Amino acid sequence: MFLLKTSTCLSAILRSLALILFCLGSAELRAEMIQLNDRQPSLSGRLARSSAWPQGDVAMILHGTLSHRDTEIIQSLESLLGDEGVSTLAINLSLGIDNRTQALPCDSPHRHRESDASIELARWSAWLATQGVRKFTVVGHSRGANQIARYVLETADPLVARSVLIAPPQWSSQKARDAYADRHGQSLAKLVAQARQQVASGNGDALLPGPLGLLYCQDTRATASSFLSYYEDDPRRDTPTLLGGLLQPILVIAGSEDTVAAGLPAAMAEGAPNVVLEEIDGADHFFRDLYADELVEITVDFMHSSKQPQP
Repeated sequence: MFLLKTSTCLSAILRSLALILFCLGSAELRAEMIQLNDRQPSLSGRLARSSAWPQGDVAMILHGTLSHRDTEIIQSLESLLGDEGVSTLAINLSLGIDNRTQALPCDSPHRHRESDASIELARWSAWLATQGVRKFTVVGHSRGANQIARYVLETADPLVARSVLIAPPQWSSQKARDAYADRHGQSLAKLVAQARQQVASGNGDALLPGPLGLLYCQDTRATASSFLSYYEDDPRRDTPTLLGGLLQPILVIAGSEDTVAAGLPAAMAEGAPNVVLEEIDGADHFFRDLYADELVEITVDFMHSSKQPQP
């Protein structure tokens, strides 16, 4: 791992100043808001073009569960990758809301589905192609990392050159049931059976009797299709297992103090030869302050080392 020479306090101050400059849209970063209106729901993204755009390095960045692009880790990735000459496109999943720019309120009915991510990633890939981008790197954090891996597996998108998965989740059916009971105090198996029955009867878009828990939200409402999409047994939610089906270069980055994706390095011990695992000592799930610098340094090194020679 890398030697930390600068104080955390000073790093935090410098990071705050960098993010302010980024959000103001400095001349070098050339950040601009992009909205896709090709179909509903409309999608929102922030594009920061380097001087090499669109031929240079390009990274599409996806946030974690029910999150958005204005969280600290996503802004840090944008700013620091931009410093390295990488153009970035930080996108928000719509979660069923047109041009979503903020966190989804937990008291809002959940009509989004986990599979929507692949559809929306494909729309952004198609847009990048119209801008002249011929290859790009996908970067995802937490659930977003798993959604990116699933997208690549399902679509074999020829524009995706490599994947960077930051603190991706693991999954097992039993752990999912236990975690749901601990967080929400309800039986996941009972609710899944109820959702299946409602979907089978043609009422998947109707709200389940509530309130219930969905992901981080307590006492909320969700359609049967939405609930089932997140809680139906699906081995693809276990990222280490999923990676066995991918052929492109993959970088998995873990934090030694991550309690959300705990045990990830051990789970990746028998990874495929195309998968590189890096663990950042001292980092938690969000890679704050100096850990963000290390995160981006590892990412950029991987982007350069995994480039295919030009014909």
